[in-house]
Amino acid sequence: MTTAELCFALAKANGTSGDESAFIAETKTMLGAFASFEETALHSLTCCLGSGAFEILLDAHIDRVGLLVRGIDKDGFLLIDKVGGTDPRVLVGSEVTVLGKRALPGVICSTPPHLQKDAGKKREVSFKSLAVDVGLSKTEAEALVEIGDRVLLPANQASLRGTRIVSAAFDDRAGVAAILLAAEQVRDNLRHCRVRLLLSSQEESGGSGAKTCAFVSSPDAAIAVDVGFGSDPYCDKNDTIDLGGGPSIGISPTLDRALTQELVALAKENDIPYQHDVMPGRTGTNADHINISRGGVKTALLSIPLRSMHTAAEVIDTADVENTAKLIAAYILKKEAELSC
Repeated sequence: MTTAELCFALAKANGTSGDESAFIAETKTMLGAFASFEETALHSLTCCLGSGAFEILLDAHIDRVGLLVRGIDKDGFLLIDKVGGTDPRVLVGSEVTVLGKRALPGVICSTPPHLQKDAGKKREVSFKSLAVDVGLSKTEAEALVEIGDRVLLPANQASLRGTRIVSAAFDDRAGVAAILLAAEQVRDNLRHCRVRLLLSSQEESGGSGAKTCAFVSSPDAAIAVDVGFGSDPYCDKNDTIDLGGGPSIGISPTLDRALTQELVALAKENDIPYQHDVMPGRTGTNADHINISRGGVKTALLSIPLRSMHTAAEVIDTADVENTAKLIAAYILKKEAELSC
């Protein structure tokens, strides 16, 4: 399976925050090719490779942003709200899938510009102004849809030029792909390290999966893998990272300085392209939760550049996924060498 195929397969699965069991069911066979995963009470997936005394935790979250049904109006339109950081501005007129008693196709209503008054044209889009049309009456809709059912944007997937690919849910299924690829590279060389893979739940809604698993495992070091804001024509270059530029090694007061510098040195030694994402406070990722677990965990953050975050058309470069995996593997193998002395 190529890196693009792996990313596409992972991204296609359902699994919004709090409903990750759908991802687990849809990817169970594929994940089994990498390792034997166990499901936690909060629907994270975790497994250990190797049996050494020094534990390294690799985290990437499996939940994706989406929507949920908060009501059904008198005409059968579904009222919706967000799951995670879904942006309402990109939803108007979108095709969606409502995960009711059966999957229902739907469309988020859009008022034609001809019928909008001046105030309406200037009004900010909010979830209170959005509804899903599934073509049913109120009675028919209530027979198939319940409050809390999830609504997904379509995972329309395509390859762009070169090594760029596009899909919904690469945040953070691209990170999942990176740690699976890293595990594949090191799993036959583990003598002194124990590598725990954590595919964590509920990152988009607060990080509960990473918090609880890190507390139980109490690792010696951790690397969280997420996505970062990829550069585009509309953003300040100082706030973004470049697609194709390699993983971004996070710089933040909440991240372990020595571990961060070690990753930078390894990238240079192994000719792995890398860049930096400087964050003056918290990182907004699971790294913030892992590093304060129990008595504290030395934690670093690698971010895969991603353009159009939290939309149905997230763009990544598979070379960045592969280089993230190479850097993780280089760290694990270096630690193996140190511990064998």
